[in-house]
Amino acid sequence: MSGNIQKEIESEETSQEEIDEHYGTVSISEDEVTAGAYDTWEIEYTVGELGLDDGSRIKIATNQTSDWAKPQFEDPTADNYASVSTSGEATVEGHFDRRYRTKKPWGDNIVIDVHDGYTEPGETITVTLGDTSEGSMGHQVQTFPETAFEFHVFVDMFGTGDYVLLDEVDYEIVAGEAARLQVIAPSTVDPGEETEVVVRALDYWYNTARDYDAELTIANGGEETLTFEADDPVEHIPVTFSDEGVHRVTIADEERGWEATSNPIVVGGDEEYDVHWGDIHGQSGDTVGTGTIDEYFSFARDEALIDFAAHAANDFQVTEEYWEQVKEGTRKYHEDGEFVTLLCNEWSTSTVNGGDHNVYFKNDDEPLLRSCGWQSEEGFDKHEGTYEVEDMYEAYEGRDDVMIIPHQGGRPARLRDEDEVDYDLTPFVEINSFWGVFEWFGQEALERGYECGFIAGSDDHTGRLGASRPTNDYEPTEVANLQAADFNITGGIMAASVDELTRDGLWDAMQSRRCYGTTGERILLDVDLDGANMGEKISVDGDASLDVTVNGTDPVKRIDLLDGSETVESVDLTEGDDLLELTWSGARSKNRHKVQNADGGLTLDKGEIEDAEEFGFDNPEQGITSMNDTTMEWKSTISGNYLGVKLDLDAPEDAELSFRTPFLSDSWELGDIEDGMVVDAGELDQQLAFRYVGEATEKDVEASFDLDADDGEDHAYYVRVVQEDGDMAWSSPVFVEG
Repeated sequence: MSGNIQKEIESEETSQEEIDEHYGTVSISEDEVTAGAYDTWEIEYTVGELGLDDGSRIKIATNQTSDWAKPQFEDPTADNYASVSTSGEATVEGHFDRRYRTKKPWGDNIVIDVHDGYTEPGETITVTLGDTSEGSMGHQVQTFPETAFEFHVFVDMFGTGDYVLLDEVDYEIVAGEAARLQVIAPSTVDPGEETEVVVRALDYWYNTARDYDAELTIANGGEETLTFEADDPVEHIPVTFSDEGVHRVTIADEERGWEATSNPIVVGGDEEYDVHWGDIHGQSGDTVGTGTIDEYFSFARDEALIDFAAHAANDFQVTEEYWEQVKEGTRKYHEDGEFVTLLCNEWSTSTVNGGDHNVYFKNDDEPLLRSCGWQSEEGFDKHEGTYEVEDMYEAYEGRDDVMIIPHQGGRPARLRDEDEVDYDLTPFVEINSFWGVFEWFGQEALERGYECGFIAGSDDHTGRLGASRPTNDYEPTEVANLQAADFNITGGIMAASVDELTRDGLWDAMQSRRCYGTTGERILLDVDLDGANMGEKISVDGDASLDVTVNGTDPVKRIDLLDGSETVESVDLTEGDDLLELTWSGARSKNRHKVQNADGGLTLDKGEIEDAEEFGFDNPEQGITSMNDTTMEWKSTISGNYLGVKLDLDAPEDAELSFRTPFLSDSWELGDIEDGMVVDAGELDQQLAFRYVGEATEKDVEASFDLDADDGEDHAYYVRVVQEDGDMAWSSPVFVEG
């Protein structure tokens, strides 16, 4: 790809040949690489007639939301080594810089200095990324596919600081080979109705694999066993369930020894609504995401297999032309009964003026109300827009076809004061995305008087809406630019109980708060408080009970009942109490960089660790890294999420257990560790929690909580479900009037 100078001088009648002659040309040695692999490629600049003066620079910029490894120019034996060479006599040196030397999102920059000489026309400067000549493994490619991963090449030929965008070169990043299976099924079906389950072959990084063929064995909910010849990484398999109840489909690739079980499927019953799954928060490559709008929606529909979606681009980057493209994509992919889309604008003002709020429209042809035009306008017009949260809410006041959902991301949303809350416009806050888990945000909303439900989304930037995974992490940093290391956990999804899969049906479910969020798994969750379901507001006369039904994707180990920010009661659903569970959680900050390094380990001064099981580690590169009889080490990061280890210990009461991470280092005798003990370790719920538990064995569970709700006080009761694998779900509250 070439000709980017043409964009800057498009008013002049200048040919590409003239540009190449005077400014030079750029080439890249690879056209395809594999996601997450170590590879080597060269970017070569051939100098034009202007030459490069002593003190000139070349800058190669890439998207800051990529998790490609940080190039390093110091150690040729270490991973991700990059070298710079020239066919001329000048000295050339490179370094990596990610402090916004280039406009967002092109924040990752390789800068090449030319000094102690100059280059002549026709000479070359070559950057070798992943130079293996002295022992480096190469350079690690980003861990998610992309049709065109771009390198923007800028030149400053006279060392003036005035760069010209010379060219954009790219390669395609493809998924790796299949490493595991995933099975996705509809959550509710009728008896005797033919439906489909979908098997998806995934690579190591949980992308849809490059290719896949196998003979699959399908256990159809215990009713029959089928076989299926798969020749594609995404296969739709027809199944029918004759018996009412909760079913799951297990699919096995016996040759490779792989097996996967679907999410729960409720067959029949007298439910008024069907449960459908969606992700209404993410963006594509024209802002700070990946890929085109077509790729964005088609992935959500055809690979993530979600039922509804929305595109939420940072509005200060959105031109009127791009807004038309968003509307066109929203209309193009909407199909009642199959896939529902919502038009959305991510109103992205500065935090001081309100922070990030997604604005959703029932109609798909709405004007763009921008917070400002910082990257979409020029000159003094950059500031123009509706950039204060009060004015944005006022602009939509009284409308029943608009919803505004605050969320935590790069610019954390600031919640409104109690006397300013507009319940009709804000039925939800988002408490989970791949930035982290933000229970504190939902609790703050309730404490401020919001009568809101809780949903989750991915806020995906990686082209994987509805199936977003954590990116490969960098070293923690406090530098205030966005980076892939901020995307720390699996992206959330939301469930909606709808009477029909249409835009009207979804809108009604959201307005009525018949929705809830999970950490990405399709966990079925139902609550009932004296006949009221999640999202409803009731009065209670006398004692009441809140009944909970969960159909999990893994055994359910705990259900917590909360009232606002207070944990009222917890039900342990494990069998026994002979295992010591350590759970660490919390976040570094409420601001952009939320990720807290939690690498660490534990030691036992006597006795032994007989066995250990990890949970909640979403990144395949994290988890327990080593263990012996008395010592364990792990690699870990947290951003509000919960993860940890469950230990089977054979040790006396006076054995000392030592725990160490960057945010907490302490020791306790085993006899002093009480069930439910919590050690606070900092702000934003940084803590270590101890529980004595057993093994969870049941995926389908019920619990009942007795409530003393007739006390004249207002209550917001909701539940948090925790599975054995660490995945979670949060119901929207049932509101009880005092």
